[in-house]
Amino acid sequence: MADTARETIQVFHSDASGVPDYSITLTCTYGREGDQWVGICTELGTSAFAETLEQTRVELQEAVQLQLNEVERLADVRDYLAENGILIVSLNPGEASGFAVAAGSRLEYIGT
Repeated sequence: MADTARETIQVFHSDASGVPDYSITLTCTYGREGDQWVGICTELGTSAFAETLEQTRVELQEAVQLQLNEVERLADVRDYLAENGILIVSLNPGEASGFAVAAGSRLEYIGT
């Protein structure tokens, strides 16, 4: 197994009725540090760590989701995304209600 990996995750935002209204794509990189894996979302600077790569992926996706939902609660999340260079892809106009990471992200091993 490689000691570094990268994946892109697609994150959907849903309006108040639960209908996805836009999506964003984020890059996550993973690497071993000692006896644990560390993951970082490149665009947001969010990080997580765990004993296995799969646990780290889950922890990082949860951390990204929590971070985005908290930013939305406190400020204009679209401004925050723009400030971090994240492209918003509109799907369906509507009222904001929260973020969720889409299933099926593809993990790519990039090192040895």
